[in-house]
Amino acid sequence: MFVVAMTVIAAFAFQSAFAQAPAKTDAEKAAAKAKQEQIMQTRLQLLKDELKLDDAQFANFEPVYRDYRRALQKVVDNKAARVKKDELTNENALEVVLARLSNTIRTSTVKQTFLLKFSKVIEPVQIEKLYRVDDRIAKEARKIVQYRADAK
Repeated sequence: MFVVAMTVIAAFAFQSAFAQAPAKTDAEKAAAKAKQEQIMQTRLQLLKDELKLDDAQFANFEPVYRDYRRALQKVVDNKAARVKKDELTNENALEVVLARLSNTIRTSTVKQTFLLKFSKVIEPVQIEKLYRVDDRIAKEARKIVQYRADAK
């Protein structure tokens, strides 16, 4: 009886430990998607200004950039690479460094793949600047969207 009871308890503990978070509602998914689009629009406007793109260049640039960002999102593993400093231990430090290095390699591969695609729509100097400032602009876009949401 004791063994059976312990097995049942262990099964419930195992099940609850690996239970998935509740699924997002359609409204939550729509809100998240709307926020992502808002961030993308802000990012695109910042890039248009930063790269000094005219309307014709921008019209050609936007779909390539959207594809580029989707490709980056697919290859980057943020969960493993983002650990707060106070949560970094000797046990997880190597995994974190490995995840960050893997992200760098995969990101570089995407950038290399998109180099020729971007060269068909913007100048090489603009591509260099895009790659140099893209992360900074992404952070700025998130801050702007958050500021606008807080102001409402």
